Amino acid sequence: MSLFSRLRSRIGSDPESERRRISLEEAERLLRSGSAVAAIQQVVRELAGHNDVEDSWIALFRGDLDRALDCSYRTAERRPYDVDSRLVHGLVRLARNELDHAEHEFDAVIEEFGAEQEALDGRRAVILARGFAPLDEFPASESDWEAAAALLMTLWRLSGTSGARMLGLRSGHELGIAIVQGALDRGLALDAESEDGSI
Repeated sequence: MSLFSRLRSRIGSDPESERRRISLEEAERLLRSGSAVAAIQQVVRELAGHNDVEDSWIALFRGDLDRALDCSYRTAERRPYDVDSRLVHGLVRLARNELDHAEHEFDAVIEEFGAEQEALDGRRAVILARGFAPLDEFPASESDWEAAAALLMTLWRLSGTSGARMLGLRSGHELGIAIVQGALDRGLALDAESEDGSI
């Protein structure tokens, strides 16, 4: 079950809750598919969260990593064994390039709740962010690694740090860098098209 499918059962079915759920679900889909930053931020531009989990996601989608971290800290303290709070906290840490913390959150989800796809994507993104070869103890296809790279590069583009972070990967594994660079190139092309008004 996806994060926002679980969230749906928690936030009720009134029209405003449903609108928030749909918007957050769409923003997450765009994030994970490597979409243009402007497209992601447009979805949440007028959105207000109803709890710390939602607030953390919204801040992450807007590229406000300090607020996203504050909100994810609060929800982690209140719900330390909750899969949703761990996932968003892990993604915020990944966006901030705090890789040990991100890995801890994703591994905790995998160990405590099973191999959730979102956590596996995050774990693989951490591996790529470290400049390692695309190898994991969990079976993964080429498309799985491409999905992890798209997630990582979109987070870094949201935070405005992709250029600097890529410089730090120059001495990394050739195949890992190639996967990440491909995802970045595709994302930057979408950003440019968005700025030109063509998407």
